[in-house]
Amino acid sequence: MPYIPFVSTVRDYVVAFYQTQRNALIVIITLLIALYILTGTDQAGDMIEAVISSGIGSPLFLFILIGAFLWSWTVYSSTRLILHVSPVGLRLSPAMDTLLRWLPRLGGMLPSLILAFAFWEPMHPQPFLLIGMSGLMLWSFRVVEQHIPVFAVPTRWIFRNRYTSIVQDVRTLWRHPLGRLVVSIGFILTAVLLILFSLPVQWGIARYFRPTAVILFGISVYTFWGSLLVYFNDYRYRPLLLVVGLYFVTVSAFNDNTTVRTATDTSVAPISNRPTVDAHFARWVEARRSVAQRGVMGRPSAKDTIPLLLVAAEGGGIRALNWTAETLIRLDSIIPGFSRHVYALSGVSGGGVGTVFYTAFLRDIAEARRISRFAQFRQVIRDDYLSAVSAALLFPEAIQRLSPVAIPALERGKWLEDSWADSYQRNLGLSTLDSAVTSLYQRPDGYNYDLPSLLLNGTLAESGQKVITSNLKLDSRYFRDVVSTVDLLGHDVPLKTAASLCSRFPVVTNGALIRDSAPTNGITQPYGGHVVDGGYFDNSGVETCFQLLNNLVPSIRRLDSTGQATVVPYILFIQNSNTMGRTTRAQSVMQIIRIPLLGFFNAWDNGSITRDNMFNSFVDRFANPRTNYLTLRLAYNDRYPLGWYLSERVANRLSDQARDSISLKNPALRQLQSAFRRAGVR
Repeated sequence: MPYIPFVSTVRDYVVAFYQTQRNALIVIITLLIALYILTGTDQAGDMIEAVISSGIGSPLFLFILIGAFLWSWTVYSSTRLILHVSPVGLRLSPAMDTLLRWLPRLGGMLPSLILAFAFWEPMHPQPFLLIGMSGLMLWSFRVVEQHIPVFAVPTRWIFRNRYTSIVQDVRTLWRHPLGRLVVSIGFILTAVLLILFSLPVQWGIARYFRPTAVILFGISVYTFWGSLLVYFNDYRYRPLLLVVGLYFVTVSAFNDNTTVRTATDTSVAPISNRPTVDAHFARWVEARRSVAQRGVMGRPSAKDTIPLLLVAAEGGGIRALNWTAETLIRLDSIIPGFSRHVYALSGVSGGGVGTVFYTAFLRDIAEARRISRFAQFRQVIRDDYLSAVSAALLFPEAIQRLSPVAIPALERGKWLEDSWADSYQRNLGLSTLDSAVTSLYQRPDGYNYDLPSLLLNGTLAESGQKVITSNLKLDSRYFRDVVSTVDLLGHDVPLKTAASLCSRFPVVTNGALIRDSAPTNGITQPYGGHVVDGGYFDNSGVETCFQLLNNLVPSIRRLDSTGQATVVPYILFIQNSNTMGRTTRAQSVMQIIRIPLLGFFNAWDNGSITRDNMFNSFVDRFANPRTNYLTLRLAYNDRYPLGWYLSERVANRLSDQARDSISLKNPALRQLQSAFRRAGVR
């Protein structure tokens, strides 16, 4: 075969690139992960849009530039640490010499280019500024290499081909001027960010920087530590990466810090005082008949007609939180007496968090003042809940992964809970979400039957069972194979914890550990597991409404047959998923990985549509009592993210849609209003 210079040169560069990236693979992996995080989801797009809409002179974009600067220098210095300070397994050639000089520089340009791609909107200046920044970074790398001795590129390469101990590697690293500088700055940067983002949620540090900047800071730190591990790793003699991986697996058996918070204060009523569904329903009906007899609901008749609403709030992160809360508040404003006739709210994931916020708002704010306080409430449901949980995942939880003992305060799920409670406190001036679930229903003159009961749906990962956190004592005859959180724990939980027990989608948050000792064949054994997002079992929440209705039917029939009252049940499904009428295209790229994931997530989302259609047709056959079924759907006229952050523009679109579609132009809502009027509800 004749010698072809071009082919030979390409081969030399391919071999050289393979040898260098075998060592620097960790840098490539962090860059790819960052590319997906910043561009691969609707949540990422909404985060970026919030920065773009704030303008190039805003603090948000300034933090992005600072993050890009840190990330670029981390990639550059980490790549040089791996390739220039005693590298392993390299063979010198002209191609290798070129790559050793240029790969750190080119790698240092990539963070700004990745951000430019994420920010790409030709009508806005941010992406062009980031492209310019990538060129500026390349220029700065060349300048420091030429004028600052510690950054000078070696004129002669020294490769490590014999075995060296860790002590020798540490000594070599510390004696190398660049190595000493990179390690020192890396340690200082890690310490500063770790302290900064470990401060209490109430201080608002992560919320001030916003999630995109927090993620950039985290990527920078993880790039440095990954590169440091690779430096000490020797795939021939000392597989340090494998050892570290085995350590993480081993200590994970002992450092599970996800145990849920419980409300054990002496002021919290014992859980045995919770009313059963039957007892609660009897008092709930009596409270509405008493109101009628006082003339508030109209003239009493021999047999009162009482509308009863069971509301199911579908999951979907902050999208569901906003749509649920906006819908319920809007229904309050167009149908007088609506909230007093909502018997229970069945919430999943973000929809469940929305029902918690709504119920707390009903309890805290008198009906006459709700309209004037709704702007403050809207700030709560629109707040940034992604920054705190992202900061906890990237920084405090890194300490937990290293620690062989559990440190519950470092668990990111608790940071998300605290961010909800903090937002409610900041905007409404009340610490309601810190109180126990049962305390929500207590008032000086007794139990508050004007508030809807909460049934917050999670999933027990170890068994696949539905988990419900509620202020009611559930009857196992109707809630078969359902785990009651409060009964299993033996204690009540804070309201913010109850909200998280229905909305723990893995990766963003971890599963929450609930456990007790259960007798099996006379032997007491540990029982429990980790509660994850309720959407794994049923993302609609409608199934729980039907279980509750089934529990209420005997009491409803007894009231009717004795002439005391006619209870008319309504099931209202607040839906925010987007699968109706959607056309699909085959996805063949990386299908061996993507198809199982697409199948899981799309089936999870589409399950709510299937249940909605099934239950809607089912209630037509439910004659005694006659049950009505309504669905209020979010129309996808925009990109609504699934996460815990919502840009102002998207939040406004959700509010506008609630105002326009949740109105008496909707025939189903006109019928509901008419039914309330016929029943004398005012």
